Formats: sequence, C-alpha cells, structure tokens
Amino acid sequence: MSDRLHVIGVRHHSPACARLVAGAVATLKPRYVLIEGPADMNGRIGELSMQRRLPFAIYSYLSSPLGTSGSWTPFCDYSPEWVAIKAARRRRAHIRFIDLPAWSKDFLGVRNRYADRWLDSALAALRERFGVDDSDSLWDHLFEQPAAAAELAERLHCYFEAIREADPVEDRDRAREAFMAQWIAWAMDQCPDNRCVLVICGGYHAPHLESAWRDFEPTQPELPEPAGEGVRWGSYLVPYTFHRLDSFTGYQAGMPSPAWYQAVWEEGPEAAPARLLERVTTRLRKKKQVVSAADLIASWSLACGLQRLRGHEVIARVDLLDGLAGALIKEALDQPVPWSRRGALLPGTAPVLVEVVAAFSGDRKGRLIKGTPLPPLVHEVAQLLRERDLAPPESGSRTVTLDLCAPDGLERSRVLHRLRVLAIPGFTRQRGPRHAVDGELSELWVLEQSLEADAALIEAGAYGATLAGAASARLEERLLGVRDQLAELVQILGDAVFTGIDQLTDRVLGDAALAAGAEVRLEVVGEALSLLLALWRHDELMGAAGAEVLALVMSAAYDRGLWLYESIDGPSSPADRGWIAAVAALRNTLRFAGTALALDPEVSFGVMRRRSKRLEAPPALRGAGLGFLWSMGAWEEPGAAERSAREALASAGRPDSLGDFLAGLFALAREEVMHAPGLLAAVDSQICDMDTSSFLEAMPSLRLAFTYFPPREKERIARQVFTRHGGSTADLRSALKLTVSPEASAAGIALNDRVITVAERYGLGGEGSIP
Repeated sequence: MSDRLHVIGVRHHSPACARLVAGAVATLKPRYVLIEGPADMNGRIGELSMQRRLPFAIYSYLSSPLGTSGSWTPFCDYSPEWVAIKAARRRRAHIRFIDLPAWSKDFLGVRNRYADRWLDSALAALRERFGVDDSDSLWDHLFEQPAAAAELAERLHCYFEAIREADPVEDRDRAREAFMAQWIAWAMDQCPDNRCVLVICGGYHAPHLESAWRDFEPTQPELPEPAGEGVRWGSYLVPYTFHRLDSFTGYQAGMPSPAWYQAVWEEGPEAAPARLLERVTTRLRKKKQVVSAADLIASWSLACGLQRLRGHEVIARVDLLDGLAGALIKEALDQPVPWSRRGALLPGTAPVLVEVVAAFSGDRKGRLIKGTPLPPLVHEVAQLLRERDLAPPESGSRTVTLDLCAPDGLERSRVLHRLRVLAIPGFTRQRGPRHAVDGELSELWVLEQSLEADAALIEAGAYGATLAGAASARLEERLLGVRDQLAELVQILGDAVFTGIDQLTDRVLGDAALAAGAEVRLEVVGEALSLLLALWRHDELMGAAGAEVLALVMSAAYDRGLWLYESIDGPSSPADRGWIAAVAALRNTLRFAGTALALDPEVSFGVMRRRSKRLEAPPALRGAGLGFLWSMGAWEEPGAAERSAREALASAGRPDSLGDFLAGLFALAREEVMHAPGLLAAVDSQICDMDTSSFLEAMPSLRLAFTYFPPREKERIARQVFTRHGGSTADLRSALKLTVSPEASAAGIALNDRVITVAERYGLGGEGSIP
C-alpha cells in the first residue's frame, strides 16, 4: 500500500469498525475519503448529511419492460460509511462514493449492497477454536470487544484476507472492484502533495484494492447509464427502521440486534449490557410477562459468568442473551435459541425469546428532513388517501367499509387494491369478494400506520409515477414469471380487475390463452374457465362483463378442457372434486356462452357420450359426462336420459366405483336426478343388495356423492327411500340426524358384522341363538 493511500476494510454496521474509521480520519487528515456506496449519489452527499434521524437508506432502482430491480444501501449511526462522511465533512475532506450505481447490470439480483459474506469454509475452524455457534458471535468475540486501534486494524486485515482467499471472485465483484480502483487512481492523481487518500470499503474488497488501482489510468470514471426504450432508473433516500436492519428479520447485511449496537455506539461496550437488560425487562413486563428481581439478578449473574468463561473483557451480546435465556426459560425449548444461527426466527421459538430478540432489535425509525426528494408516487398516494378519506390514523387503526355498487366506493376500493398489489403495509382487507364476481358487494378494510409504509412506497416508486401505473407495472412483472402457468395468470387477471387496470387485462388474456392451450391439469383449466365465465357473464361492476377479449382465452380453455377430459383414464381412480368441477365449468361455458363463442354442441356431446360409456375412464368422469349430456338436453326422446343413466349405473355398480360415478352424475345433473324416481330406486336397490363389507367400502364415496344435494333435497330423497321400504315419514327428520359421527357409525356397523361372523363360526347364530 502506498504511504499516501490507506484502505480500511470494514464490516458494514459495525461499531468497532466505525470507531476505527473515525480515528483514521482524525489522525490521517485525508484530502479524499472514498466510500463504498452508489456513485450516482455523489452530487447529493450534502443531502445525506442533513437528514434528521438515522437509520435511512439509499434505494436505487432500474425499471424496464422486462421487470424492475432495486438495491438498498442503508446507514445507521454506527455504520462506518456514515461515520466516514461525518468525520470527513468536519475535516473538509472531499467525499466520493466509488461503487457502481445499482442500475448497473452487475447489480442485477443484488438486493443489499452491503450484504455480508459468511463462508463456512473460512470461518468454521475459527468458530470451533473459539467455541462459538455462529459467525455473528465470532465477530463479536474477535472485534467488538474493546481493543487498541492498531490491534483492531491488524486483526481485521488478517480476517478479511482469509475470507478473500477462501471465496472465488465473481464477475460482479470484478466489475465493481474495477470501478472502485479507477476512482482510487483518480483520487491519488488529485493528491500530488503530502495529503493522503482514505478508502472505506467492505473487507472482502480491501485486499484487492490496496494494489489494483495502480493498473488504471488516473481518470474519473463515467457513470454507466442503461440503454433501451422504456428504461427508467434513479435513487432516493428512504427512512429505514431497526426492524428492517436486523438480521433476525432476514436482512442479509445486518448486524443482528441493532438496538444493542446502538447502545454500544452511544454509551460504550461497558454500559450497553445494563441498558439492554433494562429494555428487555420493560418490554416483557409490558407484555404481562413476569420478570422478578430474582430473574434479573440471575440473568446478570449468568451473563457475568459467561463473560469470564469466554474470556471477554466486557459482557458481549451473546453473553447477555444466553444469561437471559438461562434465567427466564423454565422449560424445554422447541427451537434452538435464535442467536445460535443467522436469519429470521423459526416458527415455534419460545415467546419469551421472541420478545427478548425484539428488545435487542429496537423500534427506532429514521426520519427525513422536509423537502427531501421523493418519487412522484409517494406524493400521489398521499393526495389520493386524503381525497378518498383513506389515510391511516396517527396511532392505532380504523376500519373502512366500502360499498362496491357506489361509484365512490368502487374508486376507493381500487386505490386500496392498488396499494395491496404493491405490497404497501398498513392496508389490510378483512372481508370482501374473493373474486370480482363473487356475490358479496362490500369490503371491509383495516387502515393503520406502519413503520415500513414509507420505505415500501418509495420502493414501489420504481414501478411508475402514478398509483395506477405502478400497480400495472407490478402485475406485468408478475406476469413475466408465470406466462405458462394458467392458474397464476388467472390470479393476476383477478387482481387486474380489482384494481381497474384495463390496459393490463388484454395482455394477461393473450398470455392466458397460450397457457390454456398448454395446461396439463384438468382441474386448473376448470378453475380458470369458471372465473373467466363469471367475469364474462356478471362483472358489470368491475367492467369486464361481455368483454370480447375474454372470448379468446375462454375458447382456448374450453377446447383444452375437452381434450384433457377425454384423455384421462383409470377405472379405479377415486372421485376428484377438481375434475368434476372442471366438467361443470365446461357445461356452464357451453350453456351460457356457447353461442357467443361459436362452440359446437355436437362436438361436446360426442366427447361426453364416448367418455360416459368408456369403462377405462374414471367412474366420476363417466358420471359427470352423463350428467353433462342430461343437463344439456342431449336426448330428444322423453325418458331416454333416465334410461341411459340406469344402464350406466348398472355398469358402475361395484362398491368401489358406485359412489364415485354418482358424485359425477349428481354434480352435473342434480335437478334432473331429483325428477327421476326410477333412477333413485335403482340406486337404492344396488345399495340394498350389498353385503356389509361392500357397503362399508362404498360408504365414503356415497357420502361424497350426496353432498352435492342441499339439505331440503336430501330430505326429499330420504322420504322416497322411507316410503319405498314401508317406513313412517313421521320419524324422517329424527332419522336424518345422526347422534354420532359417520365414522363412528361405520365403525359400529363393521364391529357388528364381525360379531355376527364370530357368533356364526361358533354356532351361536341362527334363530333364537342371540337375543
């Protein structure tokens, strides 16, 4: 390293590294301070310094017709990069961010510029040597304990060199490091006197940058700008929260427990443990958890003992956490303590530990000064919420009921659905139609302030300047990933209808038509066809009723559904409700839209006749095919449909297939069956001819079949059966009410049959043998 160049490799959001950086700026008095950060923000560094309260982040985005990507660069009080900015401004040094902007192609897929690199191969031996569970605890042990600046710098240098040697350099790293090295070469050329250049960068890059700058011309790098039609990019400041910064919530680059490190930064590592013990106690007691004085004494004693055992000069973060767990947890844990691993908390984590982790995380929220540039979307949403009386209250929550039949109710609903599509927190629909065509015509929303709403809105600003445009772009991005998945495409269509985005609908339907022609699951085609038909028939409210563009995908789905229906074999396949519903969707499409779609009924009738007679077809699909024909009046001769049903019933009368066949038939031709007493009598005869074993085998599928009748129709069928067997209809209602579950009834029948079999085996059967 040149005497005039000093490169400090840091871990982002480390108080120890931040103190090292502050001391280096004060001691070296550099002319230039170069910081790993988005170079497009160099003209706005003064704006960063004016912000009211940390944490905040730079959000950079790239939006194109192919999708949107974004990257976060967060800062908190103890971020080495932020400390470098503040210290350099006090020394009147020139400050430059020297990393590529996030819209560079080398940043595609990088959500966090400051993501950590934890390498098991490089760190496993160190963790084992020092007896720690995870890399965060290892970092605390090696670097966050009090140490002289020179000793800390030497440790960091060795540590980062080991990580660099263990991790292969990716093309993305080469591009970023070349850009940073070019900046260093330029800055060195600007310092011909005895002033120096100080570089603050992620520790992984530091060993390379110390010498790589010599291979570059001393010219200032030019910012790369994306090319192409419809491409937008930019960077904005976003208020951030400790919750988002915490690795326990999934942040890739986070030092865990930001409130702990904030206390370490503000009060020093000696005073931080007492401050956090107080925070934990206050939080637990607010949650009505019992924390006695004895518990506090035990926690502190355990933490002090662990400090000495682990060779720490002061109580470390995991010392206090382990002390709290040892004192507060009174029973076995279903999950390991959260700080023994990186990442979000696991389901089943002990509630006390969840609150302990939350106390260590903190609830601090950053604030931007008034006038900080924000995406146009933020301003439009604020205006829409005021005008539509949808703004969340300052504290707590409020409910809003919307009448979708009223023009203002529909417009307010669309605003909220657009926010939902953009995943803006604080707007939750508790009740409303699942699809735009459901019978429910009102919605209930809960509106509340969310710490994450501002950041989410700024992030959503990458999709467009208006709420309608941003929601449309977000749905189109979802569309790009599911173009061959019919079920997901139909879900996107439903969202498009709710949000009132007409320009998206045509595109979705074009892709849905292609997907429908390639779908391999009959139940998926049926579900899609049901929704599309309902939109086509009924959705006057949302504006999709009778839309000609729907006909394209409906026709494609109908043809594919017929083909799939005829291709499914399996004489022992059980009844599948999805398959049955799909045949019903085909029938309904032919009945209600056949003329408009120019569907040929005879083609459909031919398919159904072939399948209803094919013994290799699943019984439920044979029954559904027959029900399709019967309900559509495919037989002109009176009584022909019932005769065909009785003939088909005879061929499907085995115990393992009868109920499945009837399920398909009843689902498609319930009303027709109700007016066919001869068919019901034939079903009754077949059931009566079964022995107990056969009846028990048939009973589950028979129960499924009769679920397609509503209670009143079931009662009518039961009355016919009672009358046929000479029973009294006066006792009909009581007979229909089971005092035990169907499963218990079946078990009782089976037990009774076994008792009779055993009795007969020992000669106890016969008249008078058993009372």
